[in-house]
Amino acid sequence: MSGRVKSKKTLFLIRLVLFFLLFYVLWYFLSPAYNHVLAVPSTAMLKLSEIGGKHITHSVEAKGRYLFVHHAASVKNPDLTVRVKSRVLHFDMVLLFALICAVPHIPWKRRLKLFLLGFAVIFGLHLFKILIFVKREYAQNIKVDGIPYWSPFLVRVYYYLGDFIVLVGNQIFPILIWSLLYVKYWWGKRPMFSIR
Repeated sequence: MSGRVKSKKTLFLIRLVLFFLLFYVLWYFLSPAYNHVLAVPSTAMLKLSEIGGKHITHSVEAKGRYLFVHHAASVKNPDLTVRVKSRVLHFDMVLLFALICAVPHIPWKRRLKLFLLGFAVIFGLHLFKILIFVKREYAQNIKVDGIPYWSPFLVRVYYYLGDFIVLVGNQIFPILIWSLLYVKYWWGKRPMFSIR
């Protein structure tokens, strides 16, 4: 019994490596297009986040493997344009999609549903990351009459959230999303590496 379970775990790891390589290649070539997909909703999100406060964001522009966030003309800071790398922003989807496809013996219709649900969740996460990265730069650079626009507390919150995402979150988030998608395989009647 334990030998068959071990062989299924080995199969999972082999599939994980192969799908990771596949999705890495796809991500490498498609990430500029995905940046264009992110640009429009992230522009709207950033402008919504500024309602009732200082208008800072003008637009988000996708250029190759970067997103550029341009500030409004009223902001007197020519060095404020924020640049976000694709690798930092959405490379985590490579691991998430590889994990979803690596679990063996899942009907393709169910796997497709999990794939689409995972994409929807991580797309929302990428918008949240853009918000945090941009606010982090704004918090450290925007001043009104020489005084920082945000409180020292908010400056620290955005700074540490940005660090957490870069250093830890990009590895944890895809595993956490995958675990939640497959929750029935962890605690349900049918374990992930069940014996048929």
